[in-house]
Amino acid sequence: MAPDGAAGDRDPTGRGGTPGDEHDDHDTLPGRGKQVRIGRQVRFGKGHAPDSGQPANDRHTSSQVSDTRTASHAANGGHVRKGGHADHGDDGGASTDDHDTLPGRAGAFVGGDTDQTERGRRAGRRDRAGRRNSAGRRDRAGRRNRTTEATWIGAADLPGADQSENSPEPVAVTQSDTSAGAEHTRLSRRRLLVTAVGLGAAAGGGLVAGRLLSSEGSVAGGLPQGRPSAPVGGVTAGPSVQAGSVTKLPENLLTIYGAPGSFGEFDGGQTTVRVTEVPGWGFGPGQAAFNSAVSAEGTVFLTTTPFSDDQSKLTGTDMEIEIFEPDIERFTRLVIPSTKGRLSLPRLDPNYRGVGGGDTSDVIVVPGPDGAQRVLFTSLMPYYGWNTAVDGELPSVGQLRRDQPTARWVYDPQESWTAQQLATMAAPSLAGRAFPVLGPLQPRSSRGPASIARLPRSGHLVIAQYLGAGGGGTDNGALLVVDPAGRVLAHWQYPQVRPLGIALVVNPREVVADPTSEPDDERFVLISDVRGLDYSTQPFPIQEFSYSASRGTITPCSTAVRAVQDGSRMESAVFGADGTLYVARTKRDGLRAETVAVYPKLGRERGLVTRAPAIGNWPTDTWGIANQPDYLVAGTDQGGLVRSVTLDPRTGAILLAGLDGLVQVVRPAGRGARMTFRTDPPVDVGLDMLRGPSTRYVGVRRGAVDPLRRSLWLPVNQMVLDGLPWPYPPFKLDQWLMRIDLDVLLGDD
Repeated sequence: MAPDGAAGDRDPTGRGGTPGDEHDDHDTLPGRGKQVRIGRQVRFGKGHAPDSGQPANDRHTSSQVSDTRTASHAANGGHVRKGGHADHGDDGGASTDDHDTLPGRAGAFVGGDTDQTERGRRAGRRDRAGRRNSAGRRDRAGRRNRTTEATWIGAADLPGADQSENSPEPVAVTQSDTSAGAEHTRLSRRRLLVTAVGLGAAAGGGLVAGRLLSSEGSVAGGLPQGRPSAPVGGVTAGPSVQAGSVTKLPENLLTIYGAPGSFGEFDGGQTTVRVTEVPGWGFGPGQAAFNSAVSAEGTVFLTTTPFSDDQSKLTGTDMEIEIFEPDIERFTRLVIPSTKGRLSLPRLDPNYRGVGGGDTSDVIVVPGPDGAQRVLFTSLMPYYGWNTAVDGELPSVGQLRRDQPTARWVYDPQESWTAQQLATMAAPSLAGRAFPVLGPLQPRSSRGPASIARLPRSGHLVIAQYLGAGGGGTDNGALLVVDPAGRVLAHWQYPQVRPLGIALVVNPREVVADPTSEPDDERFVLISDVRGLDYSTQPFPIQEFSYSASRGTITPCSTAVRAVQDGSRMESAVFGADGTLYVARTKRDGLRAETVAVYPKLGRERGLVTRAPAIGNWPTDTWGIANQPDYLVAGTDQGGLVRSVTLDPRTGAILLAGLDGLVQVVRPAGRGARMTFRTDPPVDVGLDMLRGPSTRYVGVRRGAVDPLRRSLWLPVNQMVLDGLPWPYPPFKLDQWLMRIDLDVLLGDD
């Protein structure tokens, strides 16, 4: 709510690069003229593109960004996971601002800036100094390994990141100007949001708290350290190819959809990849592809995130969700109106250069009351400083339905809810906590709905509220349950966490429901972004909860745990049909995938609960301990951090897609304590061929599986790197959608 991107403290945004650095760390985007081979003797090109005279989608010209510096962006996600730059902490240890953590005091960004504490200013100055001192080291160490290529956007302190409302209007800068960018940036305690679920702040550690909580062994009272790439119980098969190798791209595996003329280096002739030009394809200005879902009849829905990959730094003017009907190759850009019918909602302050509107963070397909399917989406940032009395409000949770006369998907305002509308359906005391008013003349805050999941027994909806309560309240996020009519049924505030006496901030980012849940004990897991009070990003934990519909309660079943105390992060999760939990993990550096952790259901519980129950004073005594998974799947740590983890219901295969465009299949067999896993060699889907100027970032985000049509849909987005100071006037960039044929990928054709 994230991780499958010019921003700041995020994963996809930046791991700490500073505006003005002559070189960014890790991986620099390749130029357009560089030939790329994928596997061996693999050809790419335009093999299924109708001859169309349609003009290419409006794009930001290379001349407009020619003076921006090259940056590297590890794609979750892009974006607030949504990536990050590796840098060095004050203690000299590796540190990253992770993609899925939205740094900053939760809620404080809405409606204006606030001053940060003197302690925060000192921490910001230390961070900038550390980045400048380590710039040379990063450059030397950042030679690209094309197998694990990652491109990161952003810096911890972006130009314009925390401008006062009266700050002068930003002006274009040249390469010589950017070095001073951070020096002119006034930090506030609002800091940078990073899109989780998008939300993407790269995890780092490296400060004292990080070392204490991520030691090589177990912490006091904790569990034994796990052994990477080795099972705790049962046997797992090793990788089927040597680590680091990539398989040849099969014929008929990939089809890429997009605007005519937008496919970069894909050439003509007989090709491995089919390119399909869709007339009318085009996202709105400042909107990049984000997460996806697919309906039963095959329609694909795409949410959007800013080019900054930072939902606190919007780059568009509206709120929209994209709809693609592959059977008829029809693309629809659906703009969501405000409660006053406004489609364009720029921020009032001219210093923001016309940006406004909102993001759409997560999307799911659910059964409707009439038997037809509905589409639900959330917005982490549904308000951006306009006059709500005149312009109205955008929904925090919205719905789409099929219009019977036209058979088109349309927005349903009667079944969509702003924070104010949700608050009216809750008790006054609960409304104040779940939907606080942050300041005069501001609407109620929805506290950043980042992720949504449907609970299988009750049909109720659990929502991760990423942000804190503001107004001097907690910075920790919360969990919310509503019914399909928008009535608030339960709310759970994340408590203050002080493992080893060190206070941390917890931002819930992703919720995933267990399909094997029992009535009145509906289980779901939560992955949270975590930071220190000094804004250092800490390893992300996973935690299991139970929802009781009859009592209207949310109860933690396990404490928040990590798979291994080695600085790695729990990144994203999916359940198998039998209740087995698969968790994609990221290494300490926030750039590379770590082995997938597996927690099978043994009887009524998973080891997540039996080995680390939420008992006693768990926020202090056991929070963040290691809970050794039953299996760590060998061979799943070859590529970049996983932006998408999905399940093929027909075969039970787990489908992983990394920030570097590597797609890998894990094939489980058996169940419980007798599971084995076969890991196929990864397939490179060729993101390099779509990349344009080095000032752009191209990466995959969370995919969706259509089991009936044997398709894995992966959004492919393009965003702006941090050489272009935010805010900038909205413009368009090409976005794509990739279809992977599951029968070909799994060898079942």
